[in-house]
Amino acid sequence: MSPAPTHNAARKGLAPAKAASVWRVIPIALGLAAFSVSAWAHGAPAAAKQARRLALYRALAGATAITAGHGPRIVYDFFDPNCPYCHILYERLRGLIGPYHLTVHEIPVGYLTSSSVGKAAALLEAAHKRAALRAMEAHYSWKTGGSIAPRPPSPAVRHELARNLKLDTRAAGFPLVPILVYQKTDGTIRIMNSGAPPVWALKQILAGIKG
Repeated sequence: MSPAPTHNAARKGLAPAKAASVWRVIPIALGLAAFSVSAWAHGAPAAAKQARRLALYRALAGATAITAGHGPRIVYDFFDPNCPYCHILYERLRGLIGPYHLTVHEIPVGYLTSSSVGKAAALLEAAHKRAALRAMEAHYSWKTGGSIAPRPPSPAVRHELARNLKLDTRAAGFPLVPILVYQKTDGTIRIMNSGAPPVWALKQILAGIKG
């Protein structure tokens, strides 16, 4: 009895050899189609993830921040005044602002301790915010956190801090500090939430930021 491909080929007027060739090609074509679908299925979530990150990155322009530097490379840094890792990251970034032509937007949030909101509010309500932040970090205490006297936030500042915390949560999926958000030279948005990297690692990150 002839194989099904040859029998079907005879009905269609195809030569047996040609029919066999067709049936050998079909599994390959199906495999390529399956590969294409698989590649799309894996690529789609990655593209959606980047789209969400790009939307977040654009939203960060409206965050209430304390800015240092005037360079073309932009970094957003979420911090809590009482976070020790935030303090370390602040100190390491400060020495790299000039050499790496950075603009660092320090975005305060307040959730780690009972005094965090009051200290963040004191920073945002200071007459000279950058000077207040520098002074707070210069005298940071490993026992009590940022060295600035907390104050009750005004309704406007409370709203700003709530918005900052919402963006922070959007970046990590839950409240977390420190977080760095930046755009790489290839246009992709990266979110770094691994604490305070060593200076050599920060240099690698900063060198790859779009400027």
